[in-house]
Amino acid sequence: MQTAAEPATSPAIELWLGFPPAPALAVGLVELAGPDSFAVFDAMRAAGVGDVRRVGVVCTDPAHVVAARAAGAGAVVAVGDARTLAAAAPDVLAAPGELDELVEARYGPNGTARRLVLLNPGPALTSDAVKRAAAGADICHREPEFRGLDRRIREKLRRLAGVGPDWAIALLSGSGTSANEAAIRAAVREGRRLLVVVNGIYGERLRETARRAGIDAVSVEGPWTEPVDVASVLATLGSEPALDALAIVHHETTTGLLNPVAEIARAASAAGVRTVVDAISSFGVEDLALDGIDFLTCTSNKCLHGLPGAAFVLVSPSGARRARSVETGSVALDLAAYLDVETTGSPPFTPAIPALASLDAALDRALAEGVAGRRARYAERCAIVDGTVERLGLEQLVAPPARSHSIRSVRLPDGVSFATLHERLRAAGFVVYAGQGPLAAEIFRVACMGELEPSDLHRFAAELEQTLSGLQA
Repeated sequence: MQTAAEPATSPAIELWLGFPPAPALAVGLVELAGPDSFAVFDAMRAAGVGDVRRVGVVCTDPAHVVAARAAGAGAVVAVGDARTLAAAAPDVLAAPGELDELVEARYGPNGTARRLVLLNPGPALTSDAVKRAAAGADICHREPEFRGLDRRIREKLRRLAGVGPDWAIALLSGSGTSANEAAIRAAVREGRRLLVVVNGIYGERLRETARRAGIDAVSVEGPWTEPVDVASVLATLGSEPALDALAIVHHETTTGLLNPVAEIARAASAAGVRTVVDAISSFGVEDLALDGIDFLTCTSNKCLHGLPGAAFVLVSPSGARRARSVETGSVALDLAAYLDVETTGSPPFTPAIPALASLDAALDRALAEGVAGRRARYAERCAIVDGTVERLGLEQLVAPPARSHSIRSVRLPDGVSFATLHERLRAAGFVVYAGQGPLAAEIFRVACMGELEPSDLHRFAAELEQTLSGLQA
């Protein structure tokens, strides 16, 4: 509800109103002069509040709930008999004795509805347009409204990826991991093997996905702080028998490094090996040509700035032929069934329609900005983080040439635990992310993805400096 320029510890609601007779509220409440929605706007004008989303209305009557909702109030709280009030659809119901506690817990400076600056690598901050799209009309996935949404998303994804209509798209409900599993299961034929590149947690996850799917896998491993050695991958491609596919993470968010996917994918394609690329935290920002790639996986809630819950796989013509020839051993993650939706217009299962609607809206902004434009925006934000880290004498884990445009991994100073740093920064309105695996006690991560503003990161820089100074005193 807040704008990006506002302090993250501001309350979500700036002005509380109540229809007469209005109950008392500890944070203060202005009693409205009339019983309709226009009274809300009159009170806003009198109080100098210009955004109705910063206004909360306390209601004791169903008609008041309807009027507050019609005004577009940011919070509509009903107090009284739940059975009577629930049908009017307030945002939350409260017993009279619980009102102050509920308002503080949900809408206060430290409440759950306040704006936190998310510096974690997804889910990312989203725009109001994306949130509104998710709250649109209820639609059925077997009706024309959904088919229109489905077609729009596919067309926009192809434009963003720079591929033609010969590329197929599978739209799934789930996390990016579900897209990875669907792609891996579809890429390897029975009796054949998968080559997995591992230089971080997410490479390890690809390997574990294959193991649980009953796919025989061989690995090329490398240090977690460096891009994988291309020569080692090419040597394995040439020496391992029965390789059917290769799986690699483009942006290893464990550390924020980029792997040399393009060269590896071209070599795999020349060897007749299908390539699965986890582009979950790179698609839409990083430079990535799809030559040689057969399955590119992504999700809605990272660099595309949508809401969590939707994932997809871009599939080359060769990849689609492979997917349709493989018995995947899964009902929910049978990639071929999702590829057929473009022809049939009917998804195999009920999709996460609000997440897809938000992705549709997010793609409009991504296309308007362009991949290069978004990459430049991310680079500007990462430069703020880089400058802060250098000024504070902290050490980054990944060398500049290998860094992505969205994530920075920073070593924790001696004597500072992640748990304490996270707690202090969160109290100030900022969410940073822990390291993973063997790096869990050594680093913290800062992501610059999502609808972040430079002002958010400048405030974060000041708070990080103050926090570390206090912890190291």
